[in-house]
Amino acid sequence: MTEIKRRTVALSHLAAGQPRRRASTLLVVFLLAGCVSTGGNVPRDESGSPQQPSTSKPTASGDTEAPAQLVIAPLRSSGAQTLLAQANNALAEQRPETAILLLERAIRIEPREALLWIKLSEVHLSQRDDLTAFQHARKAVALAGSDSDKATAAWLQLANVYEVQGKTTEAKQIRQRYRRARG
Repeated sequence: MTEIKRRTVALSHLAAGQPRRRASTLLVVFLLAGCVSTGGNVPRDESGSPQQPSTSKPTASGDTEAPAQLVIAPLRSSGAQTLLAQANNALAEQRPETAILLLERAIRIEPREALLWIKLSEVHLSQRDDLTAFQHARKAVALAGSDSDKATAAWLQLANVYEVQGKTTEAKQIRQRYRRARG
């Protein structure tokens, strides 16, 4: 028997006994994955429910506007909530590069969550990367859909990007439209 044929036969004998072992291994992996994404240190308010991410916006002068008073549903995934909380902590500790990495990981978990794209846009804008901030803000607008609070937050972030880019007329028009709708 040739060497290749002997190895093939040996592998096929090994594979024959593998389905049960493979299934139990997958079960253990899924159980452990569930344990890892248990919400961790998600910031919570006085009532015990998760806090919403800050929607404060940097302006062209580098100042920050007061946080918008939006009522936005929490993220669906506790893993994404944990990563968002860690990103907020990294920002508070003046580590925007770490925040970007954490937000990108959260987006891999919930790629259709407009709030994560808004936050990522905010961080890139604070790093003076207005092109990337613009792309992420446009993505947030597209993903916000019919959720008026998310759409408002996304459009206002886009206005912030426009302002930094020197497109003050467009920024002003967006702010007039979405601040009026909000309040």
